[in-house]
Amino acid sequence: MARDSGVKTTSTGKFDRLLRILSILNGREQCNAAYLAGDLEVSERTVYRYMASLMGAGFPIRYNAAKETYAFEEGYSLGKTHLNPSEALALALAGSLLKPLGGTFEKAIENLKTKIANNSSFEPIYLKIPQPEAGLDISRLLKDLSSACIERRLVHIEYRSMSSQELTSRDIEPYFLFLSMDGFWNLCAYCRMRDDWRVFALDRVTSLIELGSSFMPREMNDELKNRAFEGFGTYLDGQQTEIVVRFSPTIRSFVERAKWHPSQKNKNLSDGWLEVRFNTLGTEAVKYWLYRWIPHVRVVEPEELRREMHKELKLQGKLLKPGGEGDTGRGM
Repeated sequence: MARDSGVKTTSTGKFDRLLRILSILNGREQCNAAYLAGDLEVSERTVYRYMASLMGAGFPIRYNAAKETYAFEEGYSLGKTHLNPSEALALALAGSLLKPLGGTFEKAIENLKTKIANNSSFEPIYLKIPQPEAGLDISRLLKDLSSACIERRLVHIEYRSMSSQELTSRDIEPYFLFLSMDGFWNLCAYCRMRDDWRVFALDRVTSLIELGSSFMPREMNDELKNRAFEGFGTYLDGQQTEIVVRFSPTIRSFVERAKWHPSQKNKNLSDGWLEVRFNTLGTEAVKYWLYRWIPHVRVVEPEELRREMHKELKLQGKLLKPGGEGDTGRGM
């Protein structure tokens, strides 16, 4: 019977002998109780106890009576971590989501992959996520803010507005973090400067300081959950508004691929159009969502949203008109 080409252990400890058995099995050697007893310098009865211990610990060891040998189950080896498909997919998605953040989470993902000898199963998973501005460590903000949310700690931030580019200093009460549909991390907080609820994009936070004091929550967990799901996109502040829009047969199959809001209800119309109805906070984010479906979308309600989109599209028409405002006169 073939002998292992590796170095034989000289230790008499049970742990070392168990490791020796695993090493022999991992080398795909033919081995039975008599072989292992000779290699480990123990009785065959002791070998049976060792095998029972290893099997009880979860190692998939089986005895092949036809070949008269112990062996790992087909496909198993000590060189890789065995994940089922759902576990592999979950880890792959986590890596794709967190790696672009850099810093702490990027290092954590790399450490996990280093611990897994064969990570080829993760390669087919790719997510195209917008990259934050160079130099920003979003992972540090996520870590600090998640802790502040849990412990209800007041924080001070320097924040640069997306629209005006104005840099403001604010004391805020952080409540929860969320990832928007466009791939950016955001914080829902109560802004003491504005005396109202606000959503802050983490990539626009230039500095953060914990103030060392706690705050009493203005809303309970159930209310916070409602706030998170009643809004549309990153807009969680605004008046409750019913939205009714219709999509032409040309794009209805694309719209039906997802439920865009928890309260959404679809209705098939006789002319082939799809009517979508939901209640959300404000209309600003809904407007930007609807623009992606032009010219195959019709706003039914509210009237204010229809007028606002009509006004903006008239301006866009001027910008797109050859020779009009914004036309450089040069071809692509």
